[in-house]
Amino acid sequence: MSDFSIEHGYAEYSDAELLEQARDNAQALILATVAFLEERGIPTEEWAAAIGGSFARGWGDPRPWDAGEFLDAMLTNLRALGAQVKQAELGVDRAEATTTGFPDPELCALFDVDPSRAAVLHAAAAAIAAPRGLRWTWQLQPDGITRLVVERVGEG
Repeated sequence: MSDFSIEHGYAEYSDAELLEQARDNAQALILATVAFLEERGIPTEEWAAAIGGSFARGWGDPRPWDAGEFLDAMLTNLRALGAQVKQAELGVDRAEATTTGFPDPELCALFDVDPSRAAVLHAAAAAIAAPRGLRWTWQLQPDGITRLVVERVGEG
Protein backbone atom coordinates (compact mmCIF):
# COMPACT_ATOMS: atom_id res chain seq x y z
CA MET A 1 0.00 0.00 0.00
CA SER A 2 1.32 3.46 -0.90
CA ASP A 3 1.89 6.17 1.67
CA PHE A 4 -0.11 9.13 0.30
CA SER A 5 1.00 11.39 3.14
CA ILE A 6 4.38 11.86 1.47
CA GLU A 7 4.63 15.16 -0.40
CA HIS A 8 4.92 14.56 -4.14
CA GLY A 9 6.45 16.86 -6.73
CA TYR A 10 3.19 17.21 -8.66
CA ALA A 11 1.59 18.92 -5.67
CA GLU A 12 4.34 21.52 -5.39
CA TYR A 13 3.68 23.36 -8.66
CA SER A 14 1.80 26.65 -8.61
CA ASP A 15 -1.19 27.33 -10.83
CA ALA A 16 0.99 29.64 -12.93
CA GLU A 17 3.59 26.89 -13.41
CA LEU A 18 0.85 24.40 -14.34
CA LEU A 19 -0.60 26.88 -16.84
CA GLU A 20 2.79 27.24 -18.48
CA GLN A 21 3.12 23.45 -18.61
CA ALA A 22 -0.37 23.12 -20.13
CA ARG A 23 0.48 25.71 -22.79
CA ASP A 24 3.68 23.91 -23.70
CA ASN A 25 1.86 20.57 -23.79
CA ALA A 26 -0.89 21.96 -26.03
CA GLN A 27 1.63 23.40 -28.48
CA ALA A 28 3.67 20.19 -28.35
CA LEU A 29 0.57 18.17 -29.23
CA ILE A 30 -0.10 20.42 -32.22
CA LEU A 31 3.52 20.19 -33.36
CA ALA A 32 3.64 16.41 -32.97
CA THR A 33 0.40 16.15 -34.97
CA VAL A 34 1.77 18.36 -37.77
CA ALA A 35 4.97 16.28 -37.86
CA PHE A 36 2.93 13.04 -37.99
CA LEU A 37 0.71 14.32 -40.81
CA GLU A 38 3.64 15.57 -42.85
CA GLU A 39 5.56 12.30 -42.43
CA ARG A 40 2.58 10.48 -43.91
CA GLY A 41 1.93 12.98 -46.67
CA ILE A 42 -1.43 14.09 -45.26
CA PRO A 43 -2.13 17.76 -46.06
CA THR A 44 -2.08 19.77 -42.85
CA GLU A 45 -4.47 22.27 -44.41
CA GLU A 46 -7.13 19.54 -44.61
CA TRP A 47 -6.51 18.70 -40.95
CA ALA A 48 -6.88 22.35 -39.94
CA ALA A 49 -10.13 22.69 -41.90
CA ALA A 50 -11.48 19.50 -40.34
CA ILE A 51 -10.71 20.50 -36.77
CA GLY A 52 -12.12 23.95 -37.49
CA GLY A 53 -15.37 22.30 -38.51
CA SER A 54 -15.36 20.23 -35.34
CA PHE A 55 -14.54 23.23 -33.14
CA ALA A 56 -17.33 25.24 -34.83
CA ARG A 57 -19.91 22.91 -33.26
CA GLY A 58 -18.77 24.14 -29.85
CA TRP A 59 -19.54 27.74 -30.78
CA GLY A 60 -23.30 27.19 -30.76
CA ASP A 61 -25.75 28.05 -33.51
CA PRO A 62 -24.24 30.22 -36.23
CA ARG A 63 -25.30 33.85 -36.03
CA PRO A 64 -23.74 37.00 -37.43
CA TRP A 65 -20.83 38.19 -35.31
CA ASP A 66 -18.98 41.49 -35.27
CA ALA A 67 -15.43 41.10 -36.58
CA GLY A 68 -13.97 42.42 -33.32
CA GLU A 69 -16.13 40.12 -31.22
CA PHE A 70 -14.85 37.11 -33.15
CA LEU A 71 -11.21 38.20 -33.09
CA ASP A 72 -11.45 38.82 -29.34
CA ALA A 73 -12.62 35.23 -28.84
CA MET A 74 -9.86 33.87 -31.08
CA LEU A 75 -7.22 35.94 -29.27
CA THR A 76 -8.41 34.46 -25.99
CA ASN A 77 -7.92 30.96 -27.43
CA LEU A 78 -4.49 31.86 -28.76
CA ARG A 79 -3.43 33.32 -25.42
CA ALA A 80 -4.44 30.02 -23.83
CA LEU A 81 -1.87 28.38 -26.14
CA GLY A 82 0.82 30.82 -25.01
CA ALA A 83 0.53 33.52 -27.67
CA GLN A 84 1.04 37.15 -26.72
CA VAL A 85 -1.12 39.82 -28.31
CA LYS A 86 1.12 42.65 -29.49
CA GLN A 87 -1.57 44.83 -31.08
CA ALA A 88 -5.33 44.57 -31.63
CA GLU A 89 -7.99 46.73 -33.27
CA LEU A 90 -11.42 45.22 -32.72
CA GLY A 91 -13.77 47.01 -35.09
CA VAL A 92 -17.30 45.98 -35.99
CA ASP A 93 -16.70 45.32 -39.70
CA ARG A 94 -12.95 44.69 -39.61
CA ALA A 95 -10.62 43.60 -36.87
CA GLU A 96 -6.89 43.03 -36.94
CA ALA A 97 -4.25 41.85 -34.49
CA THR A 98 -0.63 40.78 -34.32
CA THR A 99 0.61 38.03 -32.04
CA THR A 100 3.80 36.22 -31.15
CA GLY A 101 4.46 33.01 -29.22
CA PHE A 102 2.36 30.65 -31.32
CA PRO A 103 3.90 28.73 -32.76
CA ASP A 104 6.73 28.80 -30.25
CA PRO A 105 10.01 28.77 -32.23
CA GLU A 106 11.89 26.81 -29.54
CA LEU A 107 9.26 24.07 -29.43
CA CYS A 108 9.19 24.00 -33.24
CA ALA A 109 12.95 23.42 -33.26
CA LEU A 110 12.60 20.68 -30.64
CA PHE A 111 9.99 18.88 -32.76
CA ASP A 112 11.79 19.67 -36.02
CA VAL A 113 8.67 21.39 -37.42
CA ASP A 114 8.98 24.58 -39.41
CA PRO A 115 6.98 27.33 -37.67
CA SER A 116 5.25 28.16 -40.96
CA ARG A 117 3.88 24.60 -41.06
CA ALA A 118 2.80 24.62 -37.40
CA ALA A 119 0.96 27.90 -37.90
CA VAL A 120 -1.52 26.05 -40.12
CA LEU A 121 -3.65 25.70 -36.98
CA HIS A 122 -4.67 29.32 -37.60
CA ALA A 123 -6.54 28.11 -40.67
CA ALA A 124 -9.00 26.24 -38.44
CA ALA A 125 -10.62 29.56 -37.50
CA ALA A 126 -11.84 30.08 -41.07
CA ALA A 127 -14.35 27.23 -40.67
CA ILE A 128 -15.66 28.84 -37.50
CA ALA A 129 -15.78 32.35 -38.98
CA ALA A 130 -17.56 31.60 -42.27
CA PRO A 131 -20.98 30.59 -40.89
CA ARG A 132 -20.86 33.72 -38.77
CA GLY A 133 -20.60 35.99 -41.81
CA LEU A 134 -16.86 36.57 -41.42
CA ARG A 135 -13.69 36.03 -43.42
CA TRP A 136 -10.64 34.99 -41.40
CA THR A 137 -7.15 35.41 -42.83
CA TRP A 138 -3.75 35.07 -41.24
CA GLN A 139 -0.11 35.36 -42.16
CA LEU A 140 2.98 34.26 -40.25
CA GLN A 141 5.73 36.74 -41.01
CA PRO A 142 9.43 35.79 -41.13
CA ASP A 143 10.05 37.55 -37.79
CA GLY A 144 7.60 35.22 -36.00
CA ILE A 145 4.79 37.76 -35.80
CA THR A 146 1.40 36.50 -36.90
CA ARG A 147 -1.03 38.95 -38.49
CA LEU A 148 -4.71 38.04 -38.06
CA VAL A 149 -7.55 39.77 -39.93
CA VAL A 150 -11.30 39.29 -39.59
CA GLU A 151 -13.74 40.99 -41.98
CA ARG A 152 -17.50 40.93 -42.27
CA VAL A 153 -18.58 39.50 -45.60
CA GLY A 154 -22.33 39.24 -45.09
CA GLU A 155 -24.99 41.57 -43.86
CA GLY A 156 -24.86 42.12 -40.13
